[in-house]
Amino acid sequence: MKAVILALHAFRDLIVRYLPRMKKKGGFAFLVHPRDISDVYRKYPFTRYVSDKKLKWFLRRFWPVVLSKVDGMKDQNGKEVPGWIITIPLTAEQMMNDRELASKKIVQAIKLAEKFGASIIGLGALTASLTKGGLDLVGKVEAGITTGRAYTTKNVVENVLAAADRLEMDLKNSTIGIVGAAGGIGSACAKILSARGVKNFILVDLERKKDSINNLIKEIRTDTGQDDFEFKVSSRIGDIYPADIIIAATNAPEVVIKPDDLKPGAVIVNDAQPSDISPEVFSERDDVLIIEGGVISTPGIKYHFNFGLVNKEDIFCCLGETLALSYANWDKDYAIGYLDLELIDDISKIISKLDFRLAKFQNTVEGEIGEAKINKIKGIIARQT
Repeated sequence: MKAVILALHAFRDLIVRYLPRMKKKGGFAFLVHPRDISDVYRKYPFTRYVSDKKLKWFLRRFWPVVLSKVDGMKDQNGKEVPGWIITIPLTAEQMMNDRELASKKIVQAIKLAEKFGASIIGLGALTASLTKGGLDLVGKVEAGITTGRAYTTKNVVENVLAAADRLEMDLKNSTIGIVGAAGGIGSACAKILSARGVKNFILVDLERKKDSINNLIKEIRTDTGQDDFEFKVSSRIGDIYPADIIIAATNAPEVVIKPDDLKPGAVIVNDAQPSDISPEVFSERDDVLIIEGGVISTPGIKYHFNFGLVNKEDIFCCLGETLALSYANWDKDYAIGYLDLELIDDISKIISKLDFRLAKFQNTVEGEIGEAKINKIKGIIARQT
């Protein structure tokens, strides 16, 4: 029976794209996609009986559908704001291997959201990077677009600060590694942390992005008016080994950080979806701490969808930014393309009016991180100083 209902909803969502707008403009939507085939199995258990090859063939030919409706969000006037979570039916690997197809399905998903009434749409996971931070969508869609990068950057930095505080680390004298340092979130985190007094950085990204990294370093020196920073630039993941805290913020669908890349007591604030961390890190390295950097708690809002987080009201910040903008009745593009740090201040002001907060330390493999693990890592760090 469930399979029949899902099929009917899927055909409804195909037809809706070709109909006039169904509802009055004023809602929000958030785009997601399966990280891998296991995500498809979790949402549609009956697909386990189909071979991976056939399932991937089917996903390429399927269309965007509504995964769930979001209830409980209200705007600044106290009016209920309808919301939808919509999926692109391609895994991360499929999207990276066929960017043209991925872009086509992203536009289809936005058109579906618009027909339901969405006026602000958030780009989740790879849908942001594959549209050049939303820039490729300008002129192709009517709704406002946001990548969530402003709120995510704010939250990643807050997690770095909170982790340093809980572990009694001297942040200003710690070494911060950033994987994906040339990206919007990675570079913004570097700027904010340098302004807070952090002096030692290991900046890692692809060799072809070296010029962008060098420009970032120049910006930091100019903006802070200081020259006493130590920057190590590399395209090798293993070079993050000396880092005390690592921010993982790439858009790579493949795993990049492996067990041998981390020193004992290392803290990883992971913002990558799909994750930048090898499963072996969780199974082999109980002497490191991994925190989901882009997770917030949103009391009172019901998503009717399992994000794989500790609490039902925990969500990723990219969705949180979409919610915040819907609260402000925003219907224009927001954090697209290059991330202006002023947008972080702007979104922070909106968030201050909502009951959104930093979620408990957690990761999608181990769940909530308890005091025993915190104390263990704290002890390792203390012995190194």
